[in-house]
Amino acid sequence: MNASTHSNNGEAVILDAQRIARCIQRIARQILEDHHNAERIVVAAIEGQGRVLAERIAAELRNIDAPETLFCVLGMDKDAPLDHPMELQESDGTAFDNQLMAGAVVIVVDDVLNSGRTLLHGVAHFLPSRPRHVGTCVLVDRIHRRFPVRADYVGQSLSTNLKAHISVQLSGPGPDVALLKD
Repeated sequence: MNASTHSNNGEAVILDAQRIARCIQRIARQILEDHHNAERIVVAAIEGQGRVLAERIAAELRNIDAPETLFCVLGMDKDAPLDHPMELQESDGTAFDNQLMAGAVVIVVDDVLNSGRTLLHGVAHFLPSRPRHVGTCVLVDRIHRRFPVRADYVGQSLSTNLKAHISVQLSGPGPDVALLKD
């Protein structure tokens, strides 16, 4: 994929706001197509920009009449996930009832798939709850991984050099954007 816009500071726009919105709609429809027989879909965000992405995917699923769709946030230290306990919360910060995941389809959502470590730890957190299926979703998949993880639902796949950095901005003062920084 060629970045669509270059700026003076070495950044290139990978996805603009309009393309991000289309990716979210497409991902939600793919999830529904794959899991139309599910009784419950739990959209589980990795804290950070993954939260905003997951909220939008959950809202889109509700808009297209998906099965019962729940949203939760997995708080974790992305740099040292084993050194700190992970906490699963409702959007308002209260504890999420893990029993709601038994037999459910759980989709773990993050903004960018880099090495795969964050998604791997995120997925592992849900397994004791005995979901029917666990899937993964990212807005941008960098393809370079050190861990055996793949994303089931991807907005944009992108092969970059290992030094490049991808930044996703889905909240804040500016428009939604995914940037490649050299």
